[in-house]
Amino acid sequence: MPNSKVAIDPNKCIGCNTCCLIDPDTFEMDQTTYKAKIKTPPDTTTEKVKEAIDSCPVGAITLSDK
Repeated sequence: MPNSKVAIDPNKCIGCNTCCLIDPDTFEMDQTTYKAKIKTPPDTTTEKVKEAIDSCPVGAITLSDK
């Protein structure tokens, strides 16, 4: 999906750090909330972004049309 938007639901995120380990270019941990956030929105949906979405244990990361 080249024109997709990646989002993290902070109410679902448990701060497990999985997405950050899989794709540190896109995701990072917020040092205040200890939850994941988008570091740099990707221009395209990469395999790493897809893997991070699939690996999130609580389904907090979503992909939607822009």
